[in-house]
Amino acid sequence: MKVGKILAGFCLCFSLVGVQNYALAAESMPNTPQKISQRLSPVMVEFEGIDSIGSRLATRLKELYNSSNLFHLEGNDVPKFRVLISSAPEFETRPQIGSAYSVVWLFSLSDATLRHYLSMEVGVVSGDDVNDLAAKIVEKTDTVAMKYAYLFPEKK
Repeated sequence: MKVGKILAGFCLCFSLVGVQNYALAAESMPNTPQKISQRLSPVMVEFEGIDSIGSRLATRLKELYNSSNLFHLEGNDVPKFRVLISSAPEFETRPQIGSAYSVVWLFSLSDATLRHYLSMEVGVVSGDDVNDLAAKIVEKTDTVAMKYAYLFPEKK
C-alpha cells in the first residue's frame, strides 16, 4: 500500500512539473501567427470511353473540381495532376445497367515531359452512383495532391 502512495506522489509531482514547464513554454513562444498558404492544386480530367455513364462521371468530376476551393481545372502547359478516366459498358447489350471504369492519377510537369504514375482505381458504377463515385474520386485526388505536392517546382 505504501508503494502505491509513493507512486501516486511521484506521478502528481511529475504532472505538476509538466504543467509548469508547459506554461513557461507557452509564455516564451512569440505570438506571430503565420499565414497559411492556400492549397490550390491544378488538375486536368481526361476521359476515354463510349458509354453515357462514364461520360456523366467525367463531366461530374469536372464540375466538382471547378467548384472546389482545393482544385482548379487547368488546360495550359503547366505542372498539374492529370486524372485519366476510362470506361466501358458493363454489359454491351444493356449499357444503362452500369459501367466498368478505371481512374489513373498522374503528375505532368509539362506536355513535353513524361508523366509520372501516382495512383489508380478500378470498379463498376451504376447510373445512380455517379455522384457518389465522383465525390470519392475528388477526395482521393485531394489525398494524392497532398501526398505528392513536393513534385511541383518551387514558386519564386
